[in-house]
Amino acid sequence: MMSLNLEWFWAFLVAFVRASGLALVAPVFGSRLVPAPIRVGLSAVIALALAPLIQPHTGTPPTDWIPLIARLIGEAIIGLVMGYGVSLIIGTAVMAGEALDAMMGFNLMQVLNPVSTFPTTVLAQFHYMLAMTLFALVNGHHWLLLALARSFEAGAGLGSLSAWSEASLPLATQLGGEVMMLCLQIAAPAAGVLLVVDGAMAAVSRAVPQIPVWLIGMPAKIAVGLVALGASLPGLLGISVRMTDLSVRYLENLLRVMGL
Repeated sequence: MMSLNLEWFWAFLVAFVRASGLALVAPVFGSRLVPAPIRVGLSAVIALALAPLIQPHTGTPPTDWIPLIARLIGEAIIGLVMGYGVSLIIGTAVMAGEALDAMMGFNLMQVLNPVSTFPTTVLAQFHYMLAMTLFALVNGHHWLLLALARSFEAGAGLGSLSAWSEASLPLATQLGGEVMMLCLQIAAPAAGVLLVVDGAMAAVSRAVPQIPVWLIGMPAKIAVGLVALGASLPGLLGISVRMTDLSVRYLENLLRVMGL
């Protein structure tokens, strides 16, 4: 009975540490709007639910302190990698919004985003919150929790650092390329219209130098940019769904790296 209780507590501790790393940086769970005690409580609830299921995979705890601490650090790293990768994918909306803010002149003011941990401008915050909302509506957080539960089937934790680095490099390269492509797809419609407006303003300024076209044209540029942004929203919804699909594929590839 004592051995069984010890193994259950070890399974709970492993799940709690990995879930805590996930809740620290993952979308929805890692929001600044979620207080730290709520994140800790959520991690504990997830660990309590997973402990009986993952107990055969976690085995018995190490008897020495150094392997014990190393295993727990590895569990935290796994949770951070799972959560940060998905957060990076959702962050493509911020990158696209920052580009549009720079083209429309909104980057002169920085707005503290209460949802993320970094300051963003107006359109960047709008894109990020829209992407977060769609991520939650299509149950992206459910896929994240499912991947967390399945990750314990590997049972070995972080394992060999060299094996992880070799296997994760192609995954990181592929993820970076797809993130940049999504960023371009989000920003392209409105950015294309704004480039045309910039060209028209430059032509008018060249033809009639006496007109302060940049001073007069900035309000018009902002208005045209907002209209173009509104017209591109239906396409943005589809791209946001693809962002969730990419998050799921990232989690599947990460589980494959772990040996599942």
